[in-house]
Formats: sequence, C-alpha cells, structure tokens
Amino acid sequence: MKATIFGAAGRTGQELVKQALDRGFDVVAYARDAQKIAIENPRLTKTSGGLDNRELLGTAIKGSNCVLSALGPIGKPSDEELSDGIANILSVMDECGITRFIVLSTTSYQDPQDEDGFRFKLRRDMIRRGRPTSYEQIISYSQLIRDSNSDWTLVRIASILTNKPLSKIVHAGYLGKDRFSSKLSRANLAWFMLEQINSTEHLRKAPALSD
Repeated sequence: MKATIFGAAGRTGQELVKQALDRGFDVVAYARDAQKIAIENPRLTKTSGGLDNRELLGTAIKGSNCVLSALGPIGKPSDEELSDGIANILSVMDECGITRFIVLSTTSYQDPQDEDGFRFKLRRDMIRRGRPTSYEQIISYSQLIRDSNSDWTLVRIASILTNKPLSKIVHAGYLGKDRFSSKLSRANLAWFMLEQINSTEHLRKAPALSD
C-alpha cells in the first residue's frame, strides 16, 4: 500500500505519517516545508512544495493507492489558497487515475444528514465572524470534494483536538442525531482516517468525529 499525505508537517499530518508507516505503508509526505516532518523511515519520501505546483503534485500522487489530506485553515493569508490547492489535488488525482480521497474537514461544513439546532448555528456563526476566511475555505473545499468524482470521505472534526494517546475508540455520526464528546485526540483522528482507506462504510459520506 502506498499513500500520499498532504499537510504532512502539521501535528495531525505527522500522526498520519507515523501511523501509516507503522502499518507498513510506503508514504509520500507532502508539505510546504517537508523538513519540518520529524520522522525518518526508508519507506518515507518527503516532498516540499506548494499546492499550485502541478508537476510536484503529480510526482507525489502518481503510483499511490490513496490520498489523504490533513490540510486545514491556520488563520494566515495562505488560507485563501486552500480551496484552489484542493482543486489542483483533485485534478491531478483524476489525471493519475486515483480515486480514494480521505480529507480532514470540520462541522462548520454541514452535511444533509445533520439535524441543525441553535447550538450548532451559534457555533458556526462564531467561527464565521471570528475567522471568516478560514470558515469560507472549509465550506468551499468541502463542497468541492463532495461535488467531485472521487471516492471521497470527509472526516469532520466535531471536538477540540488533543495529544492524548491512541485508544481506537471514536464516535462517528451526524450533528443532532449522535452524541459527541468534547475532545478528539489526533492519534484517534489519524487512525480513523487510515481505517477508511479500505472501508466503504463512510464512502462518499461526511461523518463528524470525536473521542
């Protein structure tokens, strides 16, 4: 199994890389500055580049069985380029004949299976007002993925991320229908994303996730 991981230098991205290697995968870790990836392994290829470099994207994606994205808004001007970058990844995946795409998102992006309520509306409004560019990018790239021809899964973070150890106990569901805890460990998030590679349970679905 070979996996390409975008956003691999972030805390969630590095957890994805580590767990993928632990599973015996060959991994291509793509980041703006891949030298920040504090992992060394003969099965790991680190690639530094932007999401606008289609040649590098193609080199990173070609030959992989799946693509995973831990990309997300970080409150900087580069957020404005995020949805364009995701569009480039989708386009290059299509050119390479790769369909499986597992992508990090948040519950700011609503799913048709969610049952909306005052609490969820209030939280979305706070995020929209406090970080408008980040909010808009989450909505934009999540919808872009949903509308694509890829075999996507959007993994929506429903809780505060922590660095607690892996338990492999997660709650996946939809707002207003399922109960979620207040926290989600990055280790469990990465584990869940990797579990989706060969699973059809959440194929072309957008479950919300917490510990």
